Amino acid sequence: MLSAPLVGGPVLGAVAAAFGWYAWRLRGARGRPGGTGLVALVALLAVVTLAEAAVIAAGWPSPLLHPLTQVAVFGGTVCWAAFVVAYTGRTGSSRVILGLVAVAPAVGCLGAVLRVTQVLPLEPTFEGIGAAYLLLLGTPTVVSFGLLVGLSILLAWDATRYASFERSRGAALALIGGSLAAAPMLTSTLETGGTISVPTGAVVVQSTVLAAVAVAVAVGRPYRSLPIAEAIGRDAIVSNLNDAVVVVDGDARIVDMNRSAEALFERSLEEVVREPLSALVDADLLGSEGLPTESTIPFQGSAGKRYFDVSVSRVRRDANAEAGYAVALRDVTDERIRGQRLEVLQRVLRHNVRNDMTAVYAMADAVAESGDERVAERLRETADSLVDVSERARAVEESMCLDPASDDAADVSALVTEVAAVLREQGHDVSVTTDGDAEVHRSAELVASICEHLLSYATGNADAPVAVTVERDGSHVDVAVESDGRFLPEQDAAAVTNGGETQLEHANDLEIWAVSWGAERLGGELVPDCEHGRHVGVRIPVE
Repeated sequence: MLSAPLVGGPVLGAVAAAFGWYAWRLRGARGRPGGTGLVALVALLAVVTLAEAAVIAAGWPSPLLHPLTQVAVFGGTVCWAAFVVAYTGRTGSSRVILGLVAVAPAVGCLGAVLRVTQVLPLEPTFEGIGAAYLLLLGTPTVVSFGLLVGLSILLAWDATRYASFERSRGAALALIGGSLAAAPMLTSTLETGGTISVPTGAVVVQSTVLAAVAVAVAVGRPYRSLPIAEAIGRDAIVSNLNDAVVVVDGDARIVDMNRSAEALFERSLEEVVREPLSALVDADLLGSEGLPTESTIPFQGSAGKRYFDVSVSRVRRDANAEAGYAVALRDVTDERIRGQRLEVLQRVLRHNVRNDMTAVYAMADAVAESGDERVAERLRETADSLVDVSERARAVEESMCLDPASDDAADVSALVTEVAAVLREQGHDVSVTTDGDAEVHRSAELVASICEHLLSYATGNADAPVAVTVERDGSHVDVAVESDGRFLPEQDAAAVTNGGETQLEHANDLEIWAVSWGAERLGGELVPDCEHGRHVGVRIPVE
């Protein structure tokens, strides 16, 4: 039988060596979440198994194996709890509760040591089991088995919650706790029935747990990716957002909010938890379901009146169970003021330019009547130029207000051909070459505006004929404008390439900016030939 010193001892010695090797292999994980608990568990199993091998090899009383197995179970429970709690990112109350529960296995370790030293009976009779024995060993045994099984189930369940933590890995890691609970219970039952001897049971227990550790390391790969990263990562992202986020249940009652929301509303979560959302937001801005109905809402706080864009998203526990809503509020006050300022300035500029140019034309006519036609013509040219700039600025502004999204396809080839036809009627030398399908699922109006600005810019600056090519290139449609001479000035190229203007680098023409902005709004890009200035292209995504 395996209880023979020449068989059981060496087998357990080999198992102890294997545990030691795994502890050594995992030693680098001590600085990772839960790593210390995992390494301590495997190292404890190595020490206990080595002690059991010594007991069998030396021929000492086999009942000594029972308290040694208890040390492995109780100590292993504490280590397993430390590993699972840290590994899965459990914090706060969950960690405190598990810590308190883990006191029982720690007490059990003390009781097992007292059995080894025979302060407590090594083989107690039923009548001899007293309150001290139950307190130090009975209760910790029940709690330990419950913790080992419960934490193993928790670890396997987490594998279904996080995309980065595969189910096979969770199940493989859970085998460690499951085997540490099941194997001693099974062998104890078999020993009580006389099916196996105590030394045989010790060999079976440690071999089973070793097999579980081997599978966990090979399949579970505990530190390939961590569920704690996803668990804490989600919380950290929401907590550290500059945008205020309030989470409400299905009845629009507050259940959570981040630090930005607490700062905005100047209320702590504890003050408003389980209160309706109207405790934070004016009830007049909420619909019948207690959620905001407007896309932008005002809020009056200590910093004055601010405006917020509101986004309401459903929160689901899984694919079917809806848990509530996340209400995100982004401060758009500065953007709102900036937009209003630009609108006012543009309106005043256009109004003043139009009125002032009317006066300039009248003065030019008066100068012409006085006989100085040359000065009058110069005045008219200057006025025409300013009016043209004003009109182009208006056109650019209007094109930037267009919605780039569209359910219908826009035929880029047809749009370019139409623009080129108009320019040819105005006397420009423009040719168009198209190649196959050139449809994009973008706003036809915005695509047409970009093509118009692009071709107008090229023909207005080129001294040679302009050739336009439209072709499909994978997931994009390319519109390329070329000419033999340079039509893209270096300062225009530098300005749009750098994404901004300086005193030394500024675009002389609004239209090149209109092309660049329009392309970005479509999800594409401007492709200028900065070196030679003979080529300017636009890439537009098909989808």
